Amino acid sequence: MKLAYSTLACPGWSVEQAAQAVARYGYDAIEWRLADGEVITPQTPASVKARLVEATKKEGLTVACLDTSCSFVKATEEERRQTVQEARAMIDLAAELGAPYIRVFGGKIPEGCTREEMLEPSGKALGEAARYGKTKGVTLLLETHDDWASSPDNLTLIQAAGPEGLVHILWDVHHPYRMGETAVETINNMLNGGVISHVHIKDARRDDTEPLGWHLTLLEEGEVPVKEIVGLLQEAGYEGYLSLEWEKKWHPDIEEPEEALPQHSTLLRHYIKEAEESNGITG
Repeated sequence: MKLAYSTLACPGWSVEQAAQAVARYGYDAIEWRLADGEVITPQTPASVKARLVEATKKEGLTVACLDTSCSFVKATEEERRQTVQEARAMIDLAAELGAPYIRVFGGKIPEGCTREEMLEPSGKALGEAARYGKTKGVTLLLETHDDWASSPDNLTLIQAAGPEGLVHILWDVHHPYRMGETAVETINNMLNGGVISHVHIKDARRDDTEPLGWHLTLLEEGEVPVKEIVGLLQEAGYEGYLSLEWEKKWHPDIEEPEEALPQHSTLLRHYIKEAEESNGITG
């Protein structure tokens, strides 16, 4: 397993500063989400996109994933068509960056609609975008998030998109846990129904004053069983990235990236080493 970090962690940094931080703080790759503190979208200025590509090349970076805001569960055909077009534009940017994946969401189930009736049309749109991605060497990752945070719900939407392997799983370790799943339940569900290709790491503790009822914390200051999860992934043969999603952009009160990035990389490497040793793997 290797380490990456999402630029969601550093809204105060430029593209170039974010790229330079990868090696400085002990990571193997970058996950582009913000550029100069702003969310990357198809509307991001061409000059900024060019700097993303230039900084990635200059620092010799591997891009683990390009994160998008594309949400496929929409009430109307026109909204779904617009999402597919947005996804295609982000796939093109991912290909230019050399990113093998883009992250997408299911999204909120529209008011007045049921999960069941949303599966067929939303899955069709997701599958259309995923097939375009395949032509560019880019795979769509559906994150365990929002109304598709539980692993069974996430898998139903992935399966509605098309044949197995068309859309892969991005396991955000916090969200299934806050939905009441144990780490063992989540990984068993996923391994039995899909392909885990990327993992977002974060820790959190329950806090009734927060909108979702959770406050993000540094590793080992919350209750998400991150160390256990790393061990389970090792046992399962996972060889992808553990990517720190430190949501400083959305939660400006949490620790600065200068503290959070090295704290996470140090502990995660320790977890990986322990997991390898417990499975009889030596360096």
